[in-house]
Amino acid sequence: MRKLNVMGNLIKKVFRILAIFIINTFLCTTRFFSLKRFLLNISGIQIGKDTKVVGPIHIGTVAQVVIGEDCWIGSGFKVYGNGIVIIGDKCDFGPDVAFVTGSHEIGTAERRAGAGISFSLSVESGCWIGARVTIVGNTTVGRSSIIGATSLVNKDIASNVIALGSPAKEFKKLEV
Repeated sequence: MRKLNVMGNLIKKVFRILAIFIINTFLCTTRFFSLKRFLLNISGIQIGKDTKVVGPIHIGTVAQVVIGEDCWIGSGFKVYGNGIVIIGDKCDFGPDVAFVTGSHEIGTAERRAGAGISFSLSVESGCWIGARVTIVGNTTVGRSSIIGATSLVNKDIASNVIALGSPAKEFKKLEV
């Protein structure tokens, strides 16, 4: 039974690699959104109705990714590590947004990168994430917030705010 499970996981990984290769090589434009959604959904990456993925994208073979409905995923979208990324509905992502879903505990003096750890990151519905934003750790970007370009999100961001900088800090509250 274990052998069948391992084989099934290997097939899923190969199919995800193939789907992303096709998107990044042949469908890397602001067209063919339905086909890209279909390929990602059957490769284990959940993409909601009317979400548009531009490409190229990079998502590892182990990461779990769920993207809601009616989102815009700009070029260069990346998910590093083997953690979880959950994105709500009606979110917009500029180019080169990166999610870092893994890291290491601090190790000994011999090797500071100790045991690996995985994170769960989420962006709630209605958010706008600017170009080249990096989101790390177990963090949540609250509903209807804006993250300014090139920001580093390493802690939770409240709902209905503009946050920016490295590390990202609340800059302004937005009207609801």
